[in-house]
This record gives sequence, structure tokens and C-alpha cells, in this order.
Amino acid sequence: MKAALLLLSLFLASCASKQWSASHPYYNESPSAQEKIAVLGLHHAVVVTRDKWFAKHLDIPRDSVYLLLGKQAEEAFTKELQNTRYPSLSIWPDSIYAKLPEETQKLDEKIFIKGRFPAQGVSLKSPDGYTPKHLILIHEWTLGLDLVKDNFFDYTLINNEEEAKRTSESLTVILSYTLWDNENQRALYSAVAEIPLAIPHDIQPGDVAKVSAFAADSLIIGIDGGIR
Repeated sequence: MKAALLLLSLFLASCASKQWSASHPYYNESPSAQEKIAVLGLHHAVVVTRDKWFAKHLDIPRDSVYLLLGKQAEEAFTKELQNTRYPSLSIWPDSIYAKLPEETQKLDEKIFIKGRFPAQGVSLKSPDGYTPKHLILIHEWTLGLDLVKDNFFDYTLINNEEEAKRTSESLTVILSYTLWDNENQRALYSAVAEIPLAIPHDIQPGDVAKVSAFAADSLIIGIDGGIR
């Protein structure tokens, strides 16, 4: 997976014309691998677009696309986070994330992300009473074909209609997330990522899991690279 991390690093560096991330001035150390970090909002955030295309090319019922591919995506994303960096990672129920206040965060003059953030002065606890030092808030996790993050988060382009295409060059995940300081109640690092996986010979059965793992790698790269 090291080669994949390198490729993702190069891809993310090539997308620097706009500011796709923001770091808090006091963000000077990323969470350690030994830390019991929690993820919130993943199941709520996962969206699968182009269900008709996926049903046809993967030979699955159209009404099962979200259930099957969404589950694959969540499992691969979580497993990669655990195997690559956070073995003690815990996934909190979406009901906790859904109760958080909704806010909009500015990353750039044109780039905004919308998500849910803990209220100031309140450290969140897990259902079993544990209070982690950091939380990973997943605001958006969209799986589709040839997706471009500008069309999701650049407010000057959001109303643009997607160009109709007969062929697809890549399977793509659009991801927005925040590393949250649960002790001091502040966003340490927030980012939007566009993770493509080339599918030159059509989609293969394992490609959804593969691009989902790459999305987890992208998040880790972002969190490590966002240190001030």
C-alpha cells in the first residue's frame, strides 16, 4: 500500500490551485497510532451515484446497489484506517453524529464544506463512556464515476450540469472530513479530497473496495500533512 500512498500524495499535490484544506494554528501533532480515535458520520455520509450504471456493469439488482456497494465501501474504508494507522479505531453510531449542530466551514474563497460539528464546551463520549482525544468527522463520502470535487464544493460551479458521458474513465470517491480536537472542542484539520481509480477495462468486482481503501489512505495523508 506504500506505492498507493505515494501516488495519492502526488495526486493531492497536483490539486493545489485551490485551497482544499484548512489547519488550526495549534495543530502541531497528528494523532498517534496507539490512540483510540473515533469515527463519526461514515454510514450517514456514504452515497452511491449512478446506480443504474453500477447495476449493469456489476450485474447486481439496481435496488441493491446502495446496500451492497455502500457496505463494501464502509468496510474497506474502516479496515484500511485500522490496518494502516489506527488499530484501536472505533466507529460510533450515526445517531451521535446526527444530533450535532450543522455548520459550514470555509476552506477557500470559493470552497466551503457543510457538516456537523460538536458544540463548543462539550467533549463527546462513546456509548460506553469513553472520551477520546480526537474524532474523525466524515461529512461527505460520495462514490461515483469521473466525479470532480470542484462541482461539489466550489460554490461558483455547484449549479453546473454534469456532462453526459457514454464511457467512464475512473471510479471516484469525493470525501470531506474533519479531524476534531475533542478535548479543546476545535477543528484541527478539515479537507476535501478527490480519489480516482482508473477503470480502463471497465469496473472489476474488487474496485469499490480498492478505491475506498485509497480514500482512507488519502485521509491519513491529509491529517499527517496538515500539521502546522
